[in-house]
Amino acid sequence: MKYRKSVLIMRDNQQKEETIEHQMMLFEAQRQLLLPNDLKAYFRTFNAEEYETDMFFFFGLDKFESVENAVGYFRCGPDYRNIVTTLPNHENCFVFADYFIKICVYAIRLYKDISEKNEIYVIMGDKFEILANSFSEYLDMYRSDIGNVLVL
Repeated sequence: MKYRKSVLIMRDNQQKEETIEHQMMLFEAQRQLLLPNDLKAYFRTFNAEEYETDMFFFFGLDKFESVENAVGYFRCGPDYRNIVTTLPNHENCFVFADYFIKICVYAIRLYKDISEKNEIYVIMGDKFEILANSFSEYLDMYRSDIGNVLVL
């Protein structure tokens, strides 16, 4: 019985991995943008919504939306409605996390081709700042000192 249960768990895990791989391929094909490898690794490992104890909320791929869709119509607290005019190429930026229910959000810029960098932005209302040049760099900043990513 133990063998059968472990085989079922392995199959379930394999199906989840295949599903996330399929979802990432669909995302790239539909938007004609590439997910960088470090972001793909994040989605493979932590593809779920999760609040951290420090009030950060990290999104899975199913909630990974463009800046416009994620906050472009949000006007409670910081008013984000103007971000689509202040953030250049906003349509290529996607929100992967927020802080304290949209006090600020974190987005990554995606490109059509493989890129040396994928800028990470902290966005509050219609203001933004580049925090890092890759998702990995952002995570390193976040892990080393949360104050590094709370800059606006």
